[in-house]
Amino acid sequence: MFCEKCGAELPENSSFCEKCGNKIGDAKSGTTKIQDDVVQYKVKPTYKFFYMMASPLITFLILFVIIVLPTMFFDMAVGGVLLLIMGIPFAIIVLIKTLINKKQYNCYEYCFYKTKVNYRDSFLNLSEKEVKYKYIREITMRQSFIQRMFNLGNVILFTNAETGFGNGIAIVNVENVKEVYEKIKALIDIE
Repeated sequence: MFCEKCGAELPENSSFCEKCGNKIGDAKSGTTKIQDDVVQYKVKPTYKFFYMMASPLITFLILFVIIVLPTMFFDMAVGGVLLLIMGIPFAIIVLIKTLINKKQYNCYEYCFYKTKVNYRDSFLNLSEKEVKYKYIREITMRQSFIQRMFNLGNVILFTNAETGFGNGIAIVNVENVKEVYEKIKALIDIE
């Protein structure tokens, strides 16, 4: 049996919620169904172009310094051709990947209800995952060095799943991650 107001699990035949004090409907009727179709909080990842370009740019610069620059010392023409051979396909691949990532980010959605979180992705593949709060064992916030520069971060909700695959929900590249983390933590209220 669950509280209609806060979603807390209650002993059978409870008259009041032990957590929020809400009066429970007719205690003799057995279980009370929670209406859990109203979104309490919604999170969408933030797409930042320059953040997404940082990793490919660093990779290209490393390749340039290792391969192209030494070649240019010996023969400027060969170095220039090598730069074109490497640079043009690299730029095309990065552009295509950037366009796909932008579209993908628009389709991510994390909806928090009274008793569950629901993840949806509907771009190339259709994916949906629902996790009840009672199965979430840990919430963490992570920020890489580059993410901190762009005010981004990740919030990870871990469950008790035994396998390493699919044991939670990762909300990646969220802007103002500390605020989002605190709101989610308060909403889920892990003891």
